[in-house]
Amino acid sequence: MNKTSVFGMALLTLSGFAVAGTGGASRESARPSSTTRAPQNSSNTAQAPSSDAAAANKPPAAAKPIDALSWVIGGVWTADAGKMEPGMRIETRYQWSDNNAYIRFNTHFVFDKGTAKTYDGNFYWDPREKHLAMWYMDAQNSITAGPVQVDGDVWTMTWRGADFAGQLADLRVTVKRKSNHDYQWTASEKEGDTWKDLASLEYLRTPEK
Repeated sequence: MNKTSVFGMALLTLSGFAVAGTGGASRESARPSSTTRAPQNSSNTAQAPSSDAAAANKPPAAAKPIDALSWVIGGVWTADAGKMEPGMRIETRYQWSDNNAYIRFNTHFVFDKGTAKTYDGNFYWDPREKHLAMWYMDAQNSITAGPVQVDGDVWTMTWRGADFAGQLADLRVTVKRKSNHDYQWTASEKEGDTWKDLASLEYLRTPEK
């Protein structure tokens, strides 16, 4: 993993439905004649609840583990990466999956002369391992995956991969929320029993243009 690859992990830095049809022809019920009015018993007439009343009585949706990451959804998160390469910035976008079960993200490296669409992945709840996780692929088909731990305003993501020197190492990215529109992204490498910071970027959210 080169230096650009480690920086580019911009966040690593998070119900289906069924439609049933019923066949068969409908049969029109008998009507009273125009001269004879059918008796009505108001006490036996059931009144269907209105849609507003049904919605009011519907219990709130249960919180899901992935909701802990949902504050990043929307807009464009941008970091000034000019120290990596003059004039470069990194843009990351997050959105819900179509079934609202996980969070999709993509990361672009933006230069004066063009944009490199570098990473595409997701954050999700792993029901087998019973923890949040991330998975993404870069433009060269290299896959990175690992667990995600949330502790208040800090996310921690860890995995085994190549460091700046190309050596296999334990790597970590932390994302610290400073506000709902500002987070600090820090990449680190494990050395012995401690973690050595490799790089840090501040991401700010702006509306999508």
